[in-house]
Amino acid sequence: MKSQRKPGTWPSPLTAEMLADAGNFNMFSQVVGEDIWWDEMRPSQNGRTIVVSRLHGDLFSSPWSASTQVHEMGGMSWHGIVRDGKSCLYFVNKSDQRIYRTEIGSIPEAITPIVPATEIHRYAEMISVGGEIWCVRETHIAGVVTRAIVAIGINEIRVIESSSHFYSHLRPSEDESQLVWVCWEHPQMPWDGTEIKVAEVLAGTLKNIRVVAGGVNESCLGPEWGNDNLLYYISDQSGWWNLWSLDKDGHKRHVVSDESEWGYPIWLLGLSFIEVLDDGRILSSRGSVVSRKLVLVDPESGICTDIESPLTNFKPTLSAGNGKAYVFGGSPTVTSEFVELDLKTLKTQTIFATKTPIEPKYFPTPYEFIALREDGRKVYSIVHPAHHPIFEPSEKTPLVVVVHGGPTAQAVPTLSMNYAYFTTRGITVVDINYGGSSGYGRHYRNLMRGAWGIVDREDVIAVVDSLISAGTVDANKILIRGGSAGGFTVLNVLVNSNHFAAGASYYGVADCSALALDTHDFESRYLDSLIGKYPEDADLYVERSPLTHAHRLSSPLIIFQGLDDKIVPPAQSEAFRDVCVNKGIKHEYHAFEGEGHGFRKASSIITSMESEMKFYGEVLGFIPENG
Repeated sequence: MKSQRKPGTWPSPLTAEMLADAGNFNMFSQVVGEDIWWDEMRPSQNGRTIVVSRLHGDLFSSPWSASTQVHEMGGMSWHGIVRDGKSCLYFVNKSDQRIYRTEIGSIPEAITPIVPATEIHRYAEMISVGGEIWCVRETHIAGVVTRAIVAIGINEIRVIESSSHFYSHLRPSEDESQLVWVCWEHPQMPWDGTEIKVAEVLAGTLKNIRVVAGGVNESCLGPEWGNDNLLYYISDQSGWWNLWSLDKDGHKRHVVSDESEWGYPIWLLGLSFIEVLDDGRILSSRGSVVSRKLVLVDPESGICTDIESPLTNFKPTLSAGNGKAYVFGGSPTVTSEFVELDLKTLKTQTIFATKTPIEPKYFPTPYEFIALREDGRKVYSIVHPAHHPIFEPSEKTPLVVVVHGGPTAQAVPTLSMNYAYFTTRGITVVDINYGGSSGYGRHYRNLMRGAWGIVDREDVIAVVDSLISAGTVDANKILIRGGSAGGFTVLNVLVNSNHFAAGASYYGVADCSALALDTHDFESRYLDSLIGKYPEDADLYVERSPLTHAHRLSSPLIIFQGLDDKIVPPAQSEAFRDVCVNKGIKHEYHAFEGEGHGFRKASSIITSMESEMKFYGEVLGFIPENG
């Protein structure tokens, strides 16, 4: 029988140091010859990203770090090829954003030039075409941001295509006679509307460029070449990101029609949603936020075969080759695994898994919780209940409400060490997929259009009220945390409701007008769809800004901000810090040198988690036993 103990005081074996060292973050992989390579972002090495070979280990040493800053969000920053029997790695180095080339055991050498100090040149999503490296290049010159598809030749960089503002998913056909890519323009975001373009490749140039799919109200993603120059891609034309095909005569076919998502928002460059296998079948993943499956598709019949796996969530970065496929995934009991799938037997093998620093008996089982708004619409969320193998709550538990970023992102029911930091101490966590979140089809995603600051706030409160009514959490001990767009919602609910005992804002948006005037190019027109056009709808921007209503703030607030953040500049957090100072509200402000939009350094992770927990304890009247 478990012993009863006050929530918040449960002794937890999970420390903030463990969170910072809980494992490396992995995103991309590529089959290179007979080898498989992947990347690892290592907090223990100040957030360096290393490319790792299954056969050879780390492909470069310190201080090199493979990380592109295209779109500020980044994405696929490296590319491997086999040339003259040797494996070569091309990667974008974080510190100078130049492309470097290296062979196994060699010192990297730059293949792109040093640019003037007044200019910024960045590269991402490299491919091999005709013995050259082609990629997306982003330039910042005299305050103007442009992008192009470029070829990195010997002592020259040639612009191949520059008619669009954004590019993604460059793919040459097998014989390199054609190139397909995804592009879009302001004010669209790629989950609103994109185009797929195709062109002939002739002597290192593109000819006969044409739009073959998509538009301003159709989000097309991830085109891949099949047999006979057939194209497969993901489109939400039906209301869901489904699998489509396009033949050489321009005829489109809805290969698989179902109410499940095969795609994700393109926040990062280099995502891979489908792999066309040697036998013509298509490998992808589909499903709901709660449960996704790897799936093999017969493109002729549209018949799908689900692949059995204990994993329930997969990153959109598939790779395949040599009769194998590779994917990163997680589940309610697994934070992250890198899995190899044998395409003949359909059996999976774990190449590596992120090690959990404490015993599994301490982890809760996350579950989906659906609340109903007053208007009858459903709001989805994932609950991670307070859990401990020895203790149970002596009273109703506090609740930490998590608001994901984006706002076009999603919460999934996978094992989270960050959430376990709270649940092992007796605090329940709920991660809310408010209207506007991805994973529930285009209609749910579009609920946010023109309603940022309203729908998210209302949905958060609907979930909180439903959990309070269910009787499992203490109505007087509701906390809220979120980063970026999630931080905006944190600040917004704190100044517009009295539900919350305290809040934690990680680089949150405080002033919508300032954000419209001072943010990076990728998201600079995002607010057109979330709020309205600027400056035509300037009044709406003022009304939706948490800073406008900061005089109503009464809840304690802890703020975390990276001083190198180009997405949500420090001035946004500093404005709310000043409000707290002037009003005499209990608060803390933590600014981190060398951190941008999201913390990578172990020291920053430790400080922020420990400070947040201590702050909550001071507000709610408990002293965490450790951490």
